[in-house]
Amino acid sequence: MQVIERLLPEREVQGILAALADEEFQDGRLTTANAAPLLKNNREMRAGATRERLGKIVLQALQTNPTVQSTALPSRYSFPKFSKYGPGMYYDFHTDAGILNLGLPSALRTDLSCTVFLSDPASYEGGELTIRAAAGTSQWKLPSGSALLYRTSDLHRVEAVTQGVRAVAVLWIQSYIRDAHQRDILARLNTVCQTLSQRNADRTEADLVSNSIHDLIRLWAA
Repeated sequence: MQVIERLLPEREVQGILAALADEEFQDGRLTTANAAPLLKNNREMRAGATRERLGKIVLQALQTNPTVQSTALPSRYSFPKFSKYGPGMYYDFHTDAGILNLGLPSALRTDLSCTVFLSDPASYEGGELTIRAAAGTSQWKLPSGSALLYRTSDLHRVEAVTQGVRAVAVLWIQSYIRDAHQRDILARLNTVCQTLSQRNADRTEADLVSNSIHDLIRLWAA
């Protein structure tokens, strides 16, 4: 799991929230399949010009964020969805589809999930994103404009909102590095490379690690 702090600046977050307030939302269960409708109770923004405009803002922020690029190594993104959870709404434990838009030209393998938190966490109660991973269970409720990357294969849920409104953007990423363990190795090596660059004027060691990172990317990239 990787926190992306201040992915969106405050002015963009406020602009998105203002646009969402004027838009019509539909029952979120309309966009799910299999058992998911029994688990899901939220509202999702309808497709249209406003969603197209807001989604492009989120995608632009992700595509230009160095932490996203070095951690996720994204090859493709799904188009963002915008969801709202009012009092009593939730999304129980589930795993997202392994492939979005199966059978279509837009089909995408879901290696990573991304939740962009839009509402000020002080403006609503409940609504934590709970993730069950190999390392244990964790809960996340990030400041507005910040995002969380996590493995799509991990069981996760949105706890029931008890007061206020939780607004988020969610999307999925197909990575050049399909294997999650390999992505973790590359992320750790990238941290080492950055630390060496900051500590030493002589970049010999940092360059060696950087070369190793890119050799591994060429070896592992799908």
